[in-house]
Amino acid sequence: MRLPLFVPLAVSILAGVSFAQASAQLPEAKFTIVQASDGKTVGSAAFSVASLGNAYQVSSHGQMSLQKFSYSFSNSNRIDLQLNIIRDQLTGTVNGEQVTFDLASDSTGRQFLANIGAKGQNTQNNFDRHQHAVLLPDLDPAAYMEMAHFALEHPATAWIVIPKQNGLLVPAMYNPQPDVQATFQGQPITVHHTSVEISGENSISVEIYYRSSGTIYEADLPEQNFYVIRDGFRLDNRPRYVPPRNNAPPPTQQSQGQQPPQYSMPQGAPQPQIQPEALVQSY
Repeated sequence: MRLPLFVPLAVSILAGVSFAQASAQLPEAKFTIVQASDGKTVGSAAFSVASLGNAYQVSSHGQMSLQKFSYSFSNSNRIDLQLNIIRDQLTGTVNGEQVTFDLASDSTGRQFLANIGAKGQNTQNNFDRHQHAVLLPDLDPAAYMEMAHFALEHPATAWIVIPKQNGLLVPAMYNPQPDVQATFQGQPITVHHTSVEISGENSISVEIYYRSSGTIYEADLPEQNFYVIRDGFRLDNRPRYVPPRNNAPPPTQQSQGQQPPQYSMPQGAPQPQIQPEALVQSY
């Protein structure tokens, strides 16, 4: 059964306030992409946030180059005051081949419409639109920043949209970890740590490090062997990684008995104008 989304007013206000504070403190952030196995710098990424009054415009870009692999992306994401995706346009190149992934709410706000372009072909897909959903391109610090804000809310149910194939909607579990010590621009700070477990089968994790304002400082991708680290930030001691618990996966959207609330039409949402553009990435 499809359910409308009723976000408690206090939660909505807190989410908007913390996001506004973080964007005011961090209008633009630059990150270095590091290969975890040897500490070698292999790329860079950045994001910025602009307030549109009743929505936010989050823009990000990045590039990475390895011996036999190159990857770049540019992402333009409009979200409402509760951080719900209104429209996300992702473009990039994988080994020189351009790919696109365009995600938008339909006119009811209950479904996502996806247009994907790769290898000279365009495909379309649609799937349910839920609260606490993040589009997660590889190595995109803007996505990790949104995840940090959701981690502060401690959601019981959350989702990740993976821009792969026709667009995959998979569950995510936010597991709080002990705070850790770090330095930023030479000054000691304490940061929160949350392990975000993505998908119930063959799970991967994103380890995010952030402050109570929602400011993101680092995201570790253990299965992919990369760290995305904000310039000037350094963990004193990186916590020992614990792989996801594949023996107890969260329910998928198809198998759960009761679906989490879906969105109504988001604030600040223009009437969707779907175009045959979009990015498919590979994990």
